[in-house]
Amino acid sequence: MAFEDQLDQTVERIIDEAIDFYMYCLGWTRHGGNYMNELMHGWEITPPGNPSRRSGGLCLCNGQPEHYAFEYGEGTNAASFVYAHFEDTIRDVFECWRSIPDPKDFEPHLDNLLNGAWFISLTTQGDKISEIGNIEMEKIKTLQSRIGNDDMGGTMILTFEQNFVTPLPAVIHGQYAVVVLVATTLLAEQRIWVKAREDVLSIADKTHAAMKERGTANVFDLGTITAFIDLLGMLPTGAKPILNKAGEALGPLATLLGIKDSPSKPPVEFAGDWPKDVIDKTNAALRKLAETIKGRERVIDRQIKEAMRTVVSRSGSFDLPKPEVLSETQIDGMAVNLETLKFLATNTMPVIESQLNKAADLVNASRYVGGHWYRRAELNTWDTEYGPYDTWSALADLAEGLITDLAWEVKESATHLSLAADDLGRTEAAIEASMAKHAEQLGGGSGHTPIKDANDWLESGQ
Repeated sequence: MAFEDQLDQTVERIIDEAIDFYMYCLGWTRHGGNYMNELMHGWEITPPGNPSRRSGGLCLCNGQPEHYAFEYGEGTNAASFVYAHFEDTIRDVFECWRSIPDPKDFEPHLDNLLNGAWFISLTTQGDKISEIGNIEMEKIKTLQSRIGNDDMGGTMILTFEQNFVTPLPAVIHGQYAVVVLVATTLLAEQRIWVKAREDVLSIADKTHAAMKERGTANVFDLGTITAFIDLLGMLPTGAKPILNKAGEALGPLATLLGIKDSPSKPPVEFAGDWPKDVIDKTNAALRKLAETIKGRERVIDRQIKEAMRTVVSRSGSFDLPKPEVLSETQIDGMAVNLETLKFLATNTMPVIESQLNKAADLVNASRYVGGHWYRRAELNTWDTEYGPYDTWSALADLAEGLITDLAWEVKESATHLSLAADDLGRTEAAIEASMAKHAEQLGGGSGHTPIKDANDWLESGQ
């Protein structure tokens, strides 16, 4: 049964029991359908009507309509005001909670992020592909081994090896960790609402029990506080070994994936002498739930910002600067196996670029999740109706920007090398002129400035 339907059904049962509880407190109990009072012989009150409770509530004395007064209204239909009061009051208590985020809405976006991470997954050593990684990224090993061969030399090649090929695996692993953090924090947000929905339904059940038992009820412990327990265990089984190590590249990721111990659950109680007391306790329980949600979301917000500060301050581990090879236009002194260089430029590197682009596209697709974070402002779970979505979105922007920028660098480096390797019927001067033209075209870079954008966002104090 859908969450909203289940909650609505329980709310209707709470209303019926609250009405009976209130009438009971005033000496009115059900006999043969109508309410009767032992101290008021000949009096009876018709029960709530169906389908409209407010069509009931007629006050009768010896079978005739008679004026009567309750604190919620008076007249020959005085009890209908009682029924209306509890309908409106109790529905209002839970109304805002009917439209809290649906955890299922996060699923396709999580899948996109985990798939995106897979496309650029390397081992923690950064120079080998794990058994669960993307086999196409083996091309990085090919690139490293070929560029480092004895038949490759010269300023251009050594510059390419030192400033691009050598740091490439570590940078990709850093970017992988950022994508995994985007996925993990989205998973954490999803788990908040899984637990919150369970708590809301339990609070409704406890409220119903308290009304039915005429004010007696057991204490209930809110479970939302445990939303982050074993996030790693909720990720795909095959990805766990590499995901577990990904945290070594990014501290906040290790923090979230390493939470194992359950914190103390906040207790809430529902006992009361009158229905109003139970309702007050229910409101207090829901306020405490809102505070718990806010506390969990603050953890997400804080870990994301800490991670972004890490990426900005240690940008060399996450973002390659524009490769210096793109400024090299002199090929004299270059000692290379041209066939090998051409193969790397036209086959190996484009495969690496394509995997990066696939990862970036999937991260981009995951970002259109903002509407799923919506909750009504009256809940007071965050300063906005979308919780820390803006913070999460900034992290997703950073991940996509880093990967997109790197894909551009791989593509243009491959193009530059292919020009250097293209000696068929061309003079050295012609080749160098083509490379100089290409270098000039790349003056503005990829157009993406992920580190600067992230730093600007952090400094804006959002």
